[in-house]
Amino acid sequence: MDIDEINRLQAQIDALQAQVESMRTEAEPERASRRGMLKLAAGAAAGAVAGGMMLGANPALAGSTNETQDIMYYTTTPTRVYDSRWTVAGSGLSSSNLGRLSPNSERTIAVTRGRNESGAVTNSQFLPEAQGGFNSRFVRGITYNLTATGGTGVNFLSISSASVTSRPTASAINYSANQNIANGGVTRVQWDGSLRLGVGDYQIKVWNGDDVGSVHFIVDITGFWWNSVTGPASPWSLA
Repeated sequence: MDIDEINRLQAQIDALQAQVESMRTEAEPERASRRGMLKLAAGAAAGAVAGGMMLGANPALAGSTNETQDIMYYTTTPTRVYDSRWTVAGSGLSSSNLGRLSPNSERTIAVTRGRNESGAVTNSQFLPEAQGGFNSRFVRGITYNLTATGGTGVNFLSISSASVTSRPTASAINYSANQNIANGGVTRVQWDGSLRLGVGDYQIKVWNGDDVGSVHFIVDITGFWWNSVTGPASPWSLA
């Protein structure tokens, strides 16, 4: 066998391998999607620097349009902001804002305050409140980790800003009965300065799909985007 025949045989092997990999990816879309999301999250974490990372004048932010200002990304210590298994007594949240999320329903949750495992507030201003004239500087989006647990059947969760009025078409996580599963992602948040006695809160909305399962869910925050190169007040300000 001469070198040309060897090269042709190698090319055929490479083509077959590429076809196998393509078929494997098509057969496992959800697993491939999760792998891609984890790689994206790992890349963002590796690229972030303490105090903030400039993303540029027109960063890719979920749902963004006509962004004209520089946006800074700040990493944070992963912090729990919500767990549907908390009790009213432990968290101070209303009973309507706790418990399993039913199929084809949504729940608006505040993500401004850090909490412990029981739901008690440990950091009343984990995310910086909006600042400047007419609240011109504020958190535009967050990176999060979403966990689904104690599901009663097969379904999916989606996440959006609290301002969104219809369920996103893309799922943030898919779950089945009695499964514990987590996934990371990015979403916009809505700032409402009228909440919490005028202090304000950032809010997101978690949606449950129209399949059969209801589920408990947990939200941890790992970072946020600030919509100005003028950083938020300490302890988030740039050195």
